[in-house]
Amino acid sequence: MESIRFTVLIPAYDEELFIGRCLQETCHVMGGIACNAYEVIVVDDGSKDNTYAQAKQAARKLSQVRVIQGSQNAGKGKALQRGFEHAQGELIFFLDADLDIHPCQLRTLYETMCEVKADVVIGAKHHPKSQLELPWHRRIISAGYTFLVRTLFDLPLHDTQTGIKLFRREVLGRVYPRTRVGRFAFDLEMLVAATRFGFQVTETPVEVSYQRENHGRIGLWGILRTWWDTLDIFYRASFWKWLNPSFSVRVWLVLLALGLVLAGVGLGHLLMNISIPSGLRQAFDLLALHFLDRTLRNWIFFAAGTILVLSALIKLNKYLLAAFASVDGGDLAGIMQRHVNGRSLHKGEALDQHE
Repeated sequence: MESIRFTVLIPAYDEELFIGRCLQETCHVMGGIACNAYEVIVVDDGSKDNTYAQAKQAARKLSQVRVIQGSQNAGKGKALQRGFEHAQGELIFFLDADLDIHPCQLRTLYETMCEVKADVVIGAKHHPKSQLELPWHRRIISAGYTFLVRTLFDLPLHDTQTGIKLFRREVLGRVYPRTRVGRFAFDLEMLVAATRFGFQVTETPVEVSYQRENHGRIGLWGILRTWWDTLDIFYRASFWKWLNPSFSVRVWLVLLALGLVLAGVGLGHLLMNISIPSGLRQAFDLLALHFLDRTLRNWIFFAAGTILVLSALIKLNKYLLAAFASVDGGDLAGIMQRHVNGRSLHKGEALDQHE
């Protein structure tokens, strides 16, 4: 019996309209890549429609397909993690079931991995060569989220959320114990962990053709939950989480912030009341925005100060984490490439053996 080299993991939730054709197309493509040395694992994530029945029907005709049924909807990330627990392949694809991205693009990811010797290859909607047929609201949501990710994380990627990816098995084995997000932002968490382990992550353009007639599943609650999970990932991967300050230290940090606010307010009032030489008065009035309504001026200063503080904290987090993260606490914040005994750790080499 030929050994399994490839596994295609397909999470599915209420995909009865697409799952049968998706499995047929996937097996056709994988047969050309790997002959019979592959498997396709469908994880039904607690579907309320006939997704499971349709997948089982397809599996009876396609010997490489296995179907796993979840009793309740746990989220796409958890479904993929459950599928990985059953996977036998050394190279593991993630693929969405809705056919927005045709399975023929699995070949492109594999060829890219072979060409650049990467550990992870992801499809990227925002790659300059990608071709998209998406509704305007999906483009806006995607662009906004990409801006947030680029602001918070130093990932050398255009996109993290596209539903087609390829991992070496070793990567998932190292990454999954560090992650906990089960729904929309799970992709980001995995890629943050993979890059911090030192695995090489690259991307390839994709063709995306929107298949659903309605507006899709990303509603307001999904957007808010994704942004919240993203901020949670940022914190858990941050210097502040690694530092894990005691209660007294947190109190002093709050007092420091309060002191800066009070000092800033006081300094502002002093500057408004000090005597300015007539030659500098015009320049001072311009810098202080005295030509604007006082309420508007205060809001502008408040917004500018807030942006400045947040930007400084984000930048400081990156510098401090790179400089001081030397203790591995078994979470996202503990994964950093470090120089140990004159050499760098790469390719998922364990950190704890050097502590």
